[in-house]
Amino acid sequence: MPHITLDGVTKQFNDGAVIAVNNVNLTINDGDFVFLLGPSGCGKTSLLRIISGLLQPTQGRVLIDGVDVTNNPPQTRGIAFVFQNFNIFPRTVWDNCTYALEVQDYPHDYIIEQGERALKIVGLADRADEYPIGWGNGDLQRLGIARAICSGARILIMDEPLGSLDPKISAEFRWELRHIIKDTHLTAIQVTHNQEEAMAIGDRIIIMRDGQLLQEDKPETLYKSPLSLFVGNFLGGINILEGYVTHIDPPDLYQVKIRLGGPKYTIFANYTRFFLDENVVIAFRPEDVYLFPLKYDYANSQADWTGIILSDATIISRYHTGKERRFIVELDNGDQIEVAKPETFKYRFTLPEQIQIGIFMEDIRIFKYPKNLTQEMDLQ
Repeated sequence: MPHITLDGVTKQFNDGAVIAVNNVNLTINDGDFVFLLGPSGCGKTSLLRIISGLLQPTQGRVLIDGVDVTNNPPQTRGIAFVFQNFNIFPRTVWDNCTYALEVQDYPHDYIIEQGERALKIVGLADRADEYPIGWGNGDLQRLGIARAICSGARILIMDEPLGSLDPKISAEFRWELRHIIKDTHLTAIQVTHNQEEAMAIGDRIIIMRDGQLLQEDKPETLYKSPLSLFVGNFLGGINILEGYVTHIDPPDLYQVKIRLGGPKYTIFANYTRFFLDENVVIAFRPEDVYLFPLKYDYANSQADWTGIILSDATIISRYHTGKERRFIVELDNGDQIEVAKPETFKYRFTLPEQIQIGIFMEDIRIFKYPKNLTQEMDLQ
């Protein structure tokens, strides 16, 4: 299984007027299933093309297993491609699967061995003599993956491979795709706009914006511990409140007062240093907010609410998404947040209704106030 390293990779267009990829340093380990995420135009497709050899970097190096392949053509890198449009030939399933080996004049026995193995892996072994005419998108994508596996490639490059599937088939096929990649010991890199898909089946996620790599980590780490407001908002959505630091308990405990008479929050932060009276932004996920009726009996509750930070609020709106119930809640200072609860949530609040909200300290992130908060939160 190959090890991929990007060393200071930059790609410029129009004599440097456009910087598509900006000094990216990245390591992709053997057997990793990695997702590239980011808004349109962030550079993820350019980065994918640089890794695959379809685009030359302006600066920097691409190494595979420690060997500099920056100037090597794609066919020498051990890479296969799977795209959103299937590029299936009007030939049999077998001919489609083994095409790359046939045109490279591999021995007949080797072609048979690889073709049978690839079609078996994707569940198409009994359809080798069929013509894939009128096939559903899911089966066409299986054939595309079989062709990639049959080529003998060690690296799989995928650009929105499930984008043309309907949501139900896509949700089912994503797990099949992961099993295929793991069973064949491939290193896989996939570009997608589907954050749920990346969170569900990726080993690691890379977030890009404006050509730069903002953060890369395991999905659960990225979700719980984003290093910027943009990453937090891009990956699942966040509530934000503006405030300032009123007290510091060294080294990492901060008390933040929300602006315009809002509540106070005590927050642990060992990832950035803040200063007294510094303007900050706190962030938390909609699902991490608890809703309580005013007469809720905390002392006799079966749940342990020790350490929860409570504040007064009013529910002003609500709506259903099908999977969950969403509430729009207004704090006493006028700030509004969104709260997500499962359909089984037992309280049926009236509108408007005064309540208390609760957030645990460990679910709150604190960030330095950006130069342009609106731009930082913009997902475009």
